[in-house]
Amino acid sequence: MSGPGCFVLLGPPDQMRALARGLQDLGLGVEVYEDLESFTGSLLRTRPAAVVLWDELEPEVRDLAAQFVGHHYVCGECPTFVVVRSAEDVPLPGWIPVEAPPDPVWIRDAAAQIREEGRAGPRTIPRILVVDDDQSVVLLGSHIVTSLGMIPLVAFDGREAVEKVGRFQPDLVLLDINMPGMDGFQVIETLKADPRTALTPIIVFSARTEDTDKVRALRLGADDYVPKPFSIPELSARIDRLLRRTQAGLSASSTTGLPGSVTIEQVIGERLSRGQPLAVLYADADHFKAFNDRYGFARGDGVIRQIADILLEAVRDLGSPDDFVGHVGGDDFVVVTRPDRAEAVAQRIVERFDRVIPLYYDPEDRVRGRIETKDRRGRVTRFPLMTLSVAVVTNEARPFAHVGEIADVAAQLKGYAKSKPGSLWIKDQRTNGKGG
Repeated sequence: MSGPGCFVLLGPPDQMRALARGLQDLGLGVEVYEDLESFTGSLLRTRPAAVVLWDELEPEVRDLAAQFVGHHYVCGECPTFVVVRSAEDVPLPGWIPVEAPPDPVWIRDAAAQIREEGRAGPRTIPRILVVDDDQSVVLLGSHIVTSLGMIPLVAFDGREAVEKVGRFQPDLVLLDINMPGMDGFQVIETLKADPRTALTPIIVFSARTEDTDKVRALRLGADDYVPKPFSIPELSARIDRLLRRTQAGLSASSTTGLPGSVTIEQVIGERLSRGQPLAVLYADADHFKAFNDRYGFARGDGVIRQIADILLEAVRDLGSPDDFVGHVGGDDFVVVTRPDRAEAVAQRIVERFDRVIPLYYDPEDRVRGRIETKDRRGRVTRFPLMTLSVAVVTNEARPFAHVGEIADVAAQLKGYAKSKPGSLWIKDQRTNGKGG
């Protein structure tokens, strides 16, 4: 078992060993891992003093490791570092960048300071992206963000803004309208069309004071509009208010931040009313309750957030710009896409689930392929590892008049899928409500 206070490393062997020797010379405990399974297994056993990850790892391994640390409860207990080749490289969202080769003394001191200040973890401090082609305005906006105790990110044009929102997932965007190339209106349209960024709050701050500009920005999806020159206390208050309102939003899941049942029904209902080609995927994890009972709610919430990432990634890679991902609650999710993309998206979701979710089990349970729990009478009950059932319902072969009709068909399909072993997706093939 990992000793308390160890620094846990995942990266290229030679670079990890060099850092490990430096940390050990400082009297610190270090664990070095070259594969994802061993790395995640270590984090499940104990809360380390810090985690160090190399950005140049194979992308899938790097991204899964980052997601695991971000979703697992250890993220709130220890500092997390990412080693980059140069200061210009974009680090992983919320991680602390360290230029290669990493200095063990700096990492030790930084980890100690972060823990002392109580700001460990990648998502404990809000991040605000300030977007303007005027450097002085960006500096002023960054100063305001810093004065609020938040982390400023910056972009100097629209395309850079869209890229950084997708990469860093900021908690709010401060956006100028007048920019060369992609202007602020186009940025709003692009962010709102992507299910990964559609819920990101946006405050427009612009020298354009015409009502038509304000109305256009708000209709496109901006949450607020502040004319330049702006009052610093007023803008600070608007940032604070919008963040509080977003966090308290009743239509979004507090665990994943995805839209909830009300929004899901609205999205499906609107597409039905327009007669658009529609595919709705209902995803439900099997044996999640047993996992929660065995490992606790903290790790269970990590699994829920991981499933959300799996769905968002599948839509990003294989879906279309107007696709939608929602969180009904618990381990139930919905994806709204087009019929011609539904099967590929469902297949990617199932494959990714089976690759990633076993990492959340203790290594011995993962190898055994099951978990064992005892009821109040002491009887042992065995449960297999979690699987995923995905029901795919489309309006290709038959029309639907109401969201409830789609939900009823999905419930039948999920019931059938759950009766089969393993993760799978199943598509409704019936026409006019009859078997086919």
